[in-house]
Amino acid sequence: MSDKLARGIWPALVTPFTDDGSALAPERVAPLIGHLLEQGSKGFFVCGGTGEGIAMSVSERKAMAEATIAAVSGQVPLILQVGATATDNAVELAKHAAQAGADAVASVAPVDRPNDLEAAVAHYTAIGAASDLPFYIYWLAASAEQGITAERFLEAMEAVPNFSGLKFTDSNFYLFQRLVNLAGDRLNIISGPDEICLGGMVAGSDAAIGSTYNIMPKIYVEMRQCFEDGGIRQAMALQDRANQVIATLFRFGILGGIKALLSMRGLPVGPPRPPHTPLDETAQAGLQEALNKLAFAVE
Repeated sequence: MSDKLARGIWPALVTPFTDDGSALAPERVAPLIGHLLEQGSKGFFVCGGTGEGIAMSVSERKAMAEATIAAVSGQVPLILQVGATATDNAVELAKHAAQAGADAVASVAPVDRPNDLEAAVAHYTAIGAASDLPFYIYWLAASAEQGITAERFLEAMEAVPNFSGLKFTDSNFYLFQRLVNLAGDRLNIISGPDEICLGGMVAGSDAAIGSTYNIMPKIYVEMRQCFEDGGIRQAMALQDRANQVIATLFRFGILGGIKALLSMRGLPVGPPRPPHTPLDETAQAGLQEALNKLAFAVE
């Protein structure tokens, strides 16, 4: 795959809800997209874990897809995560994604049969066949078949129509690098964990997709540029900065913290839905105070 869809830094886009979280707020998508594009984002991953796809109805996910595609307006590519639901729903969402103008679709393993390669292949095959769009597998460490080799995984995926790439959210970068090496230019390989974004680059990632890119895209964009320019020390320092922010977010709740910070910055996106916990006013003040103590700008 010489012309790979995903390159550089892609926020795993948060989904904007109303202030009480009860409904999608599509009018809040465009300002968020505009801000992230200004900071150098090269694409968007929509309705994944950070985008709370699993907590949304099929109709809400379709509306979010349409709002995002309209806001992006072809400036950068986007991948719609259509899984985290029953296979029939995922197929419906994949068909809608093609009609709406998405660049690709992705899916996690079937939610009712995690750690089961055979079930995953059946699920992915149905989704991949639902449209002509490139299909990306969203590898999550908790739901992938345990102990699988890169060779066995890639062999199994030969049955999946339009299989074009992989978002790898796992800390096993030996396996990640084996996938990169074996796939060569055939697949678009993307790293997932924000806290080891630089490790993904070293292991050969084409792109990185992450949650905290919503609130500090400039740090990650600069990290990627430094790495590509050979400035590994500078890239290491930027990963350390990102991890100081991530460590702070862990104290308050990652998704609740990200959505609270965006709202505090004038980009209201509403609270997260259960099982995630929104930050109350005291927690928001505490998070902002903790970030203000850092010796760099979180942007």
